[in-house]
Amino acid sequence: MQTTTLLSWRSRSHEAKPEFSWTRKESFVEKHQVGEILRGVVFSSVLWGLLAVGVYAVYSMVLGAR
Repeated sequence: MQTTTLLSWRSRSHEAKPEFSWTRKESFVEKHQVGEILRGVVFSSVLWGLLAVGVYAVYSMVLGAR
């Protein structure tokens, strides 16, 4: 029996999960990776703050030299 090209990308060992299974379901936080998003936002904010402090320091040094 031939497989269609649409399904050929799937691994042959991959089995479709039944709609209702007794396995533990992922929580919202695990499924949507909220922790990683928050970590990225905090890290980005820290970097923007450091950039602002650096620009202000250079600006102050340039104006202080005059």
